[in-house]
Amino acid sequence: MKLINHIKYFYYIASNWSLRLAFFTLLQELRGERKYGLDTTAAIHLSKLKLKGNQLKHATEYMPVNYFTLEALLRRIPEQHKQATFLDIGCGKGRAMCVAAAFGYKQVEGIDFAKQLIDAAEQNLERIKKLYPLTRYNLAWADVQELQISEQVNTIFLFNPFDEFLVKQVIKKMNRSLEKKPRPLLVLYCTPRHEHLFFDEGFEVLFRIKKFDYWEGVILEK
Repeated sequence: MKLINHIKYFYYIASNWSLRLAFFTLLQELRGERKYGLDTTAAIHLSKLKLKGNQLKHATEYMPVNYFTLEALLRRIPEQHKQATFLDIGCGKGRAMCVAAAFGYKQVEGIDFAKQLIDAAEQNLERIKKLYPLTRYNLAWADVQELQISEQVNTIFLFNPFDEFLVKQVIKKMNRSLEKKPRPLLVLYCTPRHEHLFFDEGFEVLFRIKKFDYWEGVILEK
């Protein structure tokens, strides 16, 4: 089944972008899934899933963040920053949370409005706990409008999960959390289509990486 998913994903990337990007992505998918023991490779239309809330029109389809980009961003995170909580908003099958655990985060949290994706994320996190037993995780099947960012969160991950409307709402939630407890907050934003909204709120770029003009990630700080 995993091989079929990889083949389907390869053709999806090739047909929508390029063969060069598809081959690079396939190699990264095979390497990453094997390295971390995960099952996250797929491209899924969210309308086929059981969803919470009414935000489908604001959401993007499920695709996992590329391992190359994710690992490049996590390598730039200071060790002391990993003592707090890593939050993935639109966590899908949990890839970013699992890799964050492998990079040293002990507490990871995720929220997604698709039930099947949350269930898959739990399975993957149970796998990663076997490799990193100190990992603690919390998953929420919920509409992002219900999200409250706890004061323990100092790293937030986004892989282009929403349109501009919901990104604005999420930034407001970040600001409210920072008002309650001022602290350094890092945002790892992959495929950052709406990064200008963060700039408008005083976030600054600490690091950026880009591959083939498509796989792009940025670390923002406020």
